[in-house]
Formats: sequence, C-alpha cells, structure tokens
Amino acid sequence: MAEQADAADLKSAGARPRVGSNPIPGTILFQGDVSMDSSISLRKAESKDESDFAELFLISAPFFAELFKENARKVLRRLFSSPRNLFSFEHVCFAEVSGEIAGLLLSYDAQTHRREYLRTGGLLFKSLRFKMIRIFHVLLRLNSNLGRLGKGDYYISNLAVYPRFRGIGIGKVLMRKAEENARNIGSKRLVLETEENNIVFLTTTFLT
Repeated sequence: MAEQADAADLKSAGARPRVGSNPIPGTILFQGDVSMDSSISLRKAESKDESDFAELFLISAPFFAELFKENARKVLRRLFSSPRNLFSFEHVCFAEVSGEIAGLLLSYDAQTHRREYLRTGGLLFKSLRFKMIRIFHVLLRLNSNLGRLGKGDYYISNLAVYPRFRGIGIGKVLMRKAEENARNIGSKRLVLETEENNIVFLTTTFLT
C-alpha cells in the first residue's frame, strides 16, 4: 500500500520512477520535478551534518525552539555531533535529492532510550548550565512520556522535510525506512511522537 501511495504521489508531482540500485535497502529512487530532475536517496548521518540536523529538527519540533530559546541551534548541533545520546548522528538518517539534504529521520528503539537518556541529560546540562533549571521540569515530563515505551518498541522521534522538497514522497520513504529499521531488530510496534499545544503525545502503529 505504501508503494502504491508513493506512485500516486509521484504521478501528481509529475515524477517518474527511475530504475537503479538503492544505496540503502528499501529506499526508492525516482526522478521528480523539484525545479530539476531529481532522485531521492537515503544515507546515514555524519557528525558534519549538524547544521541541517538542527534546522530540520526545529521544523519537526518547534517546541524545542521555545524551550531552548536562543540556544536551540547550538544545543542541537552539539548533541548531534556527540555519540551515545538520543539526538546523536548515530540515530539519524537523511533523505537527499540530487545530493542535497532534503529530509530527516531520527529514530531508535526502547533499549537505546533507556541506555542513553541519562547521558543526554548530562550533555544538555553541560550545554545550558544553570539555564537547565528553568526547563528541567519540562524535560522530566517529556521523559516520563517516553518511559511508556515497551520492550521491543521502535520510536520515531522526529521526521521532517524542508518545505521546498515537500510533495514528492520523501516523508513516505523515510517512514518506510523506520519500518524497515524496526523489523530488522524484531520490533512489532512503531511509536510516533506528536505535539499539540506544547504537549507530547505518543501514537502507535503495529507492524504486520
């Protein structure tokens, strides 16, 4: 069904499927009209991608811009470039169009969350120092929501696409990548975080 939906999306965008080898299994490459003939591919993030990570993260979670104020981008870049934390490049996949970063997927399993959330908090304190006190209760609330992750759950923290690349199926490709990641580790359930009025909700999808 996802592939059929993508085909319709591509047709409406004037795009044509392209035959070729995929850089990551499960990735769809296609040509589309994004002001040029283009192809979508996926790749693992590298620490040097910190600026794109910060921008795309804030598109997907504007709540963090309110939370961290003027420090938001600096904090996100520092976390992204550091290993073994929940914002790390280790957990990020980028979608590219003709070699240009277009979208982001940040995801990990419940075990990773339990293992890395304390280190994430330590890095946040190192970055914010005493400003951390002002937002500590908010972070505790966020973590309590994520504490509901069950054994074997796979968590989609953030998914975002730059506005100029929307409408050509990038979000669907990234979601299928998350499903692939989850199945590869034996997960039966995807958990997705959404925000409404600064309150975080967790929604679930069962994998078949």
